[in-house]
Amino acid sequence: MKKFNIGWGLTNLCNMNCQFCYSKETREKGKDVSIVDWKNFVDENHEQIDSINYGTGENAILDDFFYFIEYVRKNYPSITQSVTTNGYISKRILENSEFMDIFMKSMDEVDISLDFVNKDRHCDFRGQPKAYDWAIQTLELLQNTNKKVTIVFVGFEDTMKKENIDGLFEIAKKYNALLRLNIYRPVSEKEEINKRFMLSYKTLNDTLKYINEKYKIKGLSDALIGNLYTNDLDIKENTGIGSIRILPNGQICPSTYLISEKYSNKYNIKDEKVLSKIYFDAFEDAEIPKECENCIIKDKCKGGVYDRRILWYGTLTERDPYCPTRYNEKIPKKKFNIEKHGRISVHDDYLPTLFFENKEE
Repeated sequence: MKKFNIGWGLTNLCNMNCQFCYSKETREKGKDVSIVDWKNFVDENHEQIDSINYGTGENAILDDFFYFIEYVRKNYPSITQSVTTNGYISKRILENSEFMDIFMKSMDEVDISLDFVNKDRHCDFRGQPKAYDWAIQTLELLQNTNKKVTIVFVGFEDTMKKENIDGLFEIAKKYNALLRLNIYRPVSEKEEINKRFMLSYKTLNDTLKYINEKYKIKGLSDALIGNLYTNDLDIKENTGIGSIRILPNGQICPSTYLISEKYSNKYNIKDEKVLSKIYFDAFEDAEIPKECENCIIKDKCKGGVYDRRILWYGTLTERDPYCPTRYNEKIPKKKFNIEKHGRISVHDDYLPTLFFENKEE
């Protein structure tokens, strides 16, 4: 029986106004379904759920978020639960002892958004004057718990500057957290926003090499980048195949970033045993682009990350925008030394993403 790693936004509500937000337009038009629908979905489909990462909006705003994660943990303890938060979650649980108890017993992993080491830059970027303090407060709260903690930042030109990277590693070291990079995707309806936040091929590669030399690359869950820079790890593209996204209105789409009506109008959590029916043929049946035919990693990479190719070029017939052959460069012979043992995080099988950590002293 096929199992899914699910990203799930329970609510359209958010207490920030992030400059780069990939879901703002969709959230403003959306309507949330209820906890009754959430429970029914898990009850009917739990045998096909490997993990759930709660993201989109800020789930901790909802009281029902806490009651739902408790329900999942009590009834289906084999499902790994994770949450991506802007840090507001620490405020909620510090003010409510019931929620604190539920959270500590039910949540396995916590992913905390922190893009800039400079407090003012981060708060401005997130459109919330308390964003930095909430993020640090959450890191402090979880520092001595058994939770797997990750700092996640959006990758664009400004966040990838060496002084910012070094600062984020310092914070990660202080709070015993991993560092995770999500490369920005051109998801906005406004072209000027996409141009502002697009990460260049050169910056991405220069930064990865810098991190590999000074710190440690823990994992490359990215079909292109992972197969470019490792020899032994067979990293597959999972978008829309074993990884799906549930929107607050209950619609199911193949990717965190492919959330328009075009991709989310086929399945809904209210459909009976819906996970047994899911088949996104554009991804399941995707062919390797013709321009990749002579590439030595084509059978592993298969052209690169699906949602990146669609968002950049509108089609899967194009190869990944970060493929070195686009820039008349060869597949790198020098590889990164990555020793991956088991799943690093639920995001390892859910998103094309990159994990880093400090070197052991």
